[in-house]
Amino acid sequence: MVIFKKYIGIILDKRNKNGVTFVIHHANPYQKYYEEDILELRNDVVRH
Repeated sequence: MVIFKKYIGIILDKRNKNGVTFVIHHANPYQKYYEEDILELRNDVVRH
């Protein structure tokens, strides 16, 4: 699990080319995909 400031995500076993895992999350109602490669882009991770 990964805890962001406003919600929680679940870490997957799927990885990007750098070896960083994908996350299943629901950040907003307009989000197209729930399984995303976002860990390298986010700076609001509280815990993991």
